[in-house]
Amino acid sequence: MREVTAVKNIELFKDYENAKLVSVEEFVKAHGDRTVSYSRLGSTEIDGIPVCVARDAAGELQVTFVPDTHLLAIGATRSGKTTGYVIPTLNVLLNKKNKPSLVISDPKQELYRSNARKFADKGYRVLMLDFTDYTHSDCWNPLTVYFRAYKKYLEVEREVVAVKTAKGVKNTYKGVIYEDTEELERVISEAKERYFDRVEKGITALSASVIPNTGKDPFWDDSARDLLKAILYGMLEDIETGDITEDNFSFATVLKIFDSFTDSETSYDGGYFTDRDINSSRAHQLARKCIIEQANTTRRCISSEFAAKMNKFRDTAVRRITCANTFEISELDDGAPTVIFVSYKDEESLHYDVISIFLSNLYTELIAVARRKGSKLQRPFYFLLDEFGNLPKFNDFDKVISACAGRNIWFLLILQSYAQLYHIYGKETAEIIKDNLNTHVFFGTNNPETKREFSEECGKKTIIAPTSALNGAGETIERYDKDTVSLVPVSALTRLAPGDCIVTQMREDVLWSRIERSYLCPEFCGEEADPAARPAGLVFSAAAYSYKKSKRAGGPKKIDALFDF
Repeated sequence: MREVTAVKNIELFKDYENAKLVSVEEFVKAHGDRTVSYSRLGSTEIDGIPVCVARDAAGELQVTFVPDTHLLAIGATRSGKTTGYVIPTLNVLLNKKNKPSLVISDPKQELYRSNARKFADKGYRVLMLDFTDYTHSDCWNPLTVYFRAYKKYLEVEREVVAVKTAKGVKNTYKGVIYEDTEELERVISEAKERYFDRVEKGITALSASVIPNTGKDPFWDDSARDLLKAILYGMLEDIETGDITEDNFSFATVLKIFDSFTDSETSYDGGYFTDRDINSSRAHQLARKCIIEQANTTRRCISSEFAAKMNKFRDTAVRRITCANTFEISELDDGAPTVIFVSYKDEESLHYDVISIFLSNLYTELIAVARRKGSKLQRPFYFLLDEFGNLPKFNDFDKVISACAGRNIWFLLILQSYAQLYHIYGKETAEIIKDNLNTHVFFGTNNPETKREFSEECGKKTIIAPTSALNGAGETIERYDKDTVSLVPVSALTRLAPGDCIVTQMREDVLWSRIERSYLCPEFCGEEADPAARPAGLVFSAAAYSYKKSKRAGGPKKIDALFDF
């Protein structure tokens, strides 16, 4: 009889679910080394991001961290995600002893107003790309880094210096004496290849973010993208003639060159590409393939596609902000921590496009910085992106987000629902992105499928209840009923109280957490900053608004007009 009972118990535990929901108190008890009082953040070095900001029994604000990870927060409009997550998180991060750097999407400028002065007081360099008022904005020209790399490519040989030694005059390169001329030539060739590879990969990545694939016939996107690359290579080649300088190596000049092209069947480019040596000019080679040798109707369609995709750079604010630099991405991991606020008109889609290009360029260049430093950035860099679902698709974001984690670059993304992610990236790629976002925080959503899906992510628990009954002989028979239910049912997600949130993490129990609303925390108060009080970002020179194409030696005269805005 005892053996039969054992068999029944084994059957009982088949398909047993044991997901566990823990309270803040239980989580803190299990992770005491990762909980710090808010008042001691400045004197305590602790890595990671906050998932619980709540008062203890004594009324003191306590912060519990999880190790640095990519995070996805789900919060619909009016769910309190700004006051209940973004502002508390910013205040925690800026008060840490080991301060990270950040870029923050801030369409309404409320984050800048409430936090910029606090960041500055804590030693941060505060930057702002303001597409709503470019007169007080910082400036970022994504092309400058490739101009400088190409200049270094051109000037490698100039770094070879002849010096007198005991063995006679020898050539040195970067302080190293080379006895063997062939060895020196090899070193110089490798240096040039590195610089050109940097330019080539950078222009390819940037062009892909400026003119992304739309999902329609790829021929038109590919051709327009190749035309952009051809113009950029032409501008790089014109550094040697002096026609292009760092001041006018910008998208404004790209458009001026494009605007000079005609609808002529015999001279589409006015010689801009075709006057160059086809054997040595990357610009001529690309242009011939993508547009010059195309039928006139096809060429006209490619030009229209290019014009439509590049139209965002005709916007006055965009043009002014992207024609110069007031900061260097390559230096963001050096010195003091940096915070970059990105403000834009959320009703203008072209601003979303440019912000997406900036963010793509930012993480691409930060990955390059990390690679040059061995493997990772010295200081964590967070991308805190509210309304991430409104931004255009990032190219290969499923791969990028995985690569960034190993380089100390972290994404804190806020969506209204999973549906936004599926709509932008497609179900398969979105699932990969979700898998790389190891921490999910749920504040509330109006989307029933997202609630159902998040409930499933929390897991299930099996309830076993003993029952007893009398058989026909009047004997008591014991048995067990088993039922499997959702750990956090959809109904509970629908009724979350203000300040409450549900946190799922890899290899951790589900946490019913609390993040105090910022307006209830005097610790988060501070003097507001006015974006309009920022100093004028940059005095724009005439060089940034002009481009002159000189006569190329040995060839027919090309574009010889001065283009002014």
